[in-house]
Amino acid sequence: MKKFICFILLAIVLASCKNESAPSISSQNERFALLRDTTVKVYDSLLVMKLPIDKGVKIWNPGVLTNGPDNRIFGANLTGEIYSLEDTDGDGIEDKALLFCNVAADGFRTPAGMVFKDHDLYVGLSSQIRVYRDTDRDFVADTSFVFFDQIPYSDHPYEWTSGLCFDQEGWLYFVLTTDSWNPGASPDPEKVRGSLMRISPDGKTFERLATGLRSAHGMGFNKAGELYFVDNQGGQNPGEELNRYVKDGFYGHNTTKYGEQEVIPVVSYLETEVAPSDLIFRNENEQESLYVAFYGPGEYWERGGIARVEINTGDDGKETVSEYLLTDLPKVSNIAFSQEGHLYASRVGVTDYWYQKTDTADGAIYKIIKAPWITPDIPENKRLAAALDNNRIEVGRKLFNTRACFACHSLDGTTEMLGPDLKNIGLFYNREELLEEIKFPSKRIKPGSFASKITMENGEVQLGRVITQNEEELQLMLVGNQIKKIPVNEIESTELYSESMMYTGLLEDLTEEEINSLLDFLISNSK
Repeated sequence: MKKFICFILLAIVLASCKNESAPSISSQNERFALLRDTTVKVYDSLLVMKLPIDKGVKIWNPGVLTNGPDNRIFGANLTGEIYSLEDTDGDGIEDKALLFCNVAADGFRTPAGMVFKDHDLYVGLSSQIRVYRDTDRDFVADTSFVFFDQIPYSDHPYEWTSGLCFDQEGWLYFVLTTDSWNPGASPDPEKVRGSLMRISPDGKTFERLATGLRSAHGMGFNKAGELYFVDNQGGQNPGEELNRYVKDGFYGHNTTKYGEQEVIPVVSYLETEVAPSDLIFRNENEQESLYVAFYGPGEYWERGGIARVEINTGDDGKETVSEYLLTDLPKVSNIAFSQEGHLYASRVGVTDYWYQKTDTADGAIYKIIKAPWITPDIPENKRLAAALDNNRIEVGRKLFNTRACFACHSLDGTTEMLGPDLKNIGLFYNREELLEEIKFPSKRIKPGSFASKITMENGEVQLGRVITQNEEELQLMLVGNQIKKIPVNEIESTELYSESMMYTGLLEDLTEEEINSLLDFLISNSK
């Protein structure tokens, strides 16, 4: 009996000690608050904290995030390291990145998609999908092997293998981004670049499911088993798209490659921000919500965000889509939820034009938790905040024509011209950003808008924008919007032209009032 009583007393003492060492909810919230990034606005009662990861792998331009075994969040640097996040002192804040594998050791550069099946991590790379296997369950990969490599490959840095996800039968779905912007595209006889694909569980069979995709980085199944994906504006995509997969569907981009055909309508054009980069379905309070991350416009603009998207079907069968901005955290590449409901986001930070690291480490991983004590900020439309003047719009319309802007830029969202289409340009850039784009056209050239210098074997040189290329023919958009078809076997060399074909000084002889009129007209052409 005495032994039993002593055992009970010992258990009570141990439990007491355990409770004293475990952080209370209030003390944990205090620690969270100390790491709060107050420069990031929130539009719900949320606390956004930058994780103080100072052990293990250095966080350097983090890109892809995914859920892994043991409720761990796994991340990947653009430099190639893949790691899991660890909380080494039990305070609820991850402070270490444990190296799982490094794709650079296998000759690759940037992981563009990741998904786990048990302890096998499937990684989307430029020329293959590779499996990194953790056989002893210590969160460090012991071996790796090629799962799929029938991918048309070139050195172009925008050719991603992204959106990896599994269906209930174990088929792996993924997207190969378009090659329409690539003057040196590899042969693609099966026309799989710019398509949605799936691979059988054994890796032996693959199918092309849909075509006409441009740059789709986020993809996932809802609870009904429907597959959704986001796609970026540009080329023949008139807006930032939320799409639902339809078998053998065509989604509108690169008709030069796939031919003119009926286009699957978008579920919605997303307007929270630009460049949707990831999506996640999540069940909350018996209701399914969709979360979408946005990278923002380009390398040097500090823009981006995360939104909750609700898709509802009315009694009349009509579908409505509503967007709710949660935070304006910039340059978000990927998002992931923990089992506790905490949201993690990778902020890529500053990169070079090709989304590769610079000499100085940048970027961070953020943890976003519900915080009822935080008062949300008041949302504002940063891009269309300025009032537009109807009289100035008409003056701007005339300037757009007299300055011959129409010669290189369309306004309808569909016409292919030498310069980027300007429909909805006010949804991409605010007034100050748009003015800088016009003043300094070579500072940032939109992907797919680079000019190419084509030198022929006979010495002739052509300068224009490559529309598409296959094994036999390259199509080049010349000044004046003429398309020149060039036989590939007559080309001596192809090189990207680093300067914009839009000349500088376009606004030098305009008054401030005229410049504002031109800006008003361009912005008025937005939804």
